[in-house]
Amino acid sequence: MRANYLTFGIIAAAITVAFGQNFETGDNSTVRGCSTHCSFEDDSLTCWNKTLEFFERLLLGQMRHYVAVQINVDQWHRRHDKHYTEDFGKVREQSTARIQSYLMEKDELITPKIVKTVVSVLVERIKSESSEKISWVPHFSCPLPCEHKYNTWRNLFIVSVVLNICLAAIVIPYAKRMARRDGAEILIG
Repeated sequence: MRANYLTFGIIAAAITVAFGQNFETGDNSTVRGCSTHCSFEDDSLTCWNKTLEFFERLLLGQMRHYVAVQINVDQWHRRHDKHYTEDFGKVREQSTARIQSYLMEKDELITPKIVKTVVSVLVERIKSESSEKISWVPHFSCPLPCEHKYNTWRNLFIVSVVLNICLAAIVIPYAKRMARRDGAEILIG
């Protein structure tokens, strides 16, 4: 009987670890290469180069996702709007205005001109890829924290409450039995 409870506990712990520490829920070990601890005092550029490589990959990935989503939006219009005519000039203007509105005031690193140039190049790519209805649309994925909801933690809390109730239901009768047995032994002895 005791072995069954031990087995159940081990299985429950393994399931909790398996579901609590994976790529989908984010175990914080999936981000590699980025470091905020690089210093001008470092002996080499290794730390800076790894961080730069991380952001280069991130930039490339985000540009790819931007183009993919814009193509998907265009393809949605082609399938749902009978009177749709593509206007990539309007897409460029709207996207440029929206992204420029995200710039920080007095941002000296990224200027409105840079935003306009990058968006123009990306919209040209969208235009060349989505000039007609296509059967295969490019895939994109959201960053983990973007759609990471509290469901995992809520579910773990519920499982924890249920397991605690089960533990209490098992331990309390056992403790009562032990107390009765100890009380009976004192009277006899």
